Amino acid sequence: MPMRSLLVAAALIAASATTPTSVFAQEAETKPQAGQEAPPWPQFKSPERGFEIAFPSTPKATSAAVAGQNPLIRYSFEAYQGDDTVYRLVVLEYPAGKAPKPPQEALYVKMVSAYAKDSESKVRKRGPATIAGRQGFEAITDDGKGKVNHLVSIVPAGDRIYMLVSAGPRGHATSDDAERFRNSFRVTDGEPQTTGSTPATPSP
Repeated sequence: MPMRSLLVAAALIAASATTPTSVFAQEAETKPQAGQEAPPWPQFKSPERGFEIAFPSTPKATSAAVAGQNPLIRYSFEAYQGDDTVYRLVVLEYPAGKAPKPPQEALYVKMVSAYAKDSESKVRKRGPATIAGRQGFEAITDDGKGKVNHLVSIVPAGDRIYMLVSAGPRGHATSDDAERFRNSFRVTDGEPQTTGSTPATPSP
């Protein structure tokens, strides 16, 4: 599953200088069968990167400087669930005071478009969203064959921009697991701007 788009998105952010979640409330949700209860996921904390989030298993962590954008650093945390579903949190970390403030919607659209292009998927829905109490952006993309479904959430916070990406089989973006991953995210540096998650109007 191509993930180079996260690097492309990082470059787009560095080159650039809102109402609440989720644009996907109208999507049909995938629910567990009666009598089945999903086991809890362990909470993963990274005080150094200023976040915590639940992964289905211990994530693999990597870091790298973004080519041509030093000193922008990309930290990636990734875990798989089975053979066909992946959860990834990417932290784009800027030097103090150098992050876009505030990021504009046009930047989010470029990031989502870059992700869709590089993951060989098409944007189905996108729009402003409140994630972890912060104004951000969210999108659903599909591979066009109905086999791979992506949920992409972007959260700015101080000198960092977080990208929450999960991808899996048809219907994944509105599944309980995709929402569990997104909704478990917390920024631990500073206070959130708002609270809760409520629907937003999707953009074309």
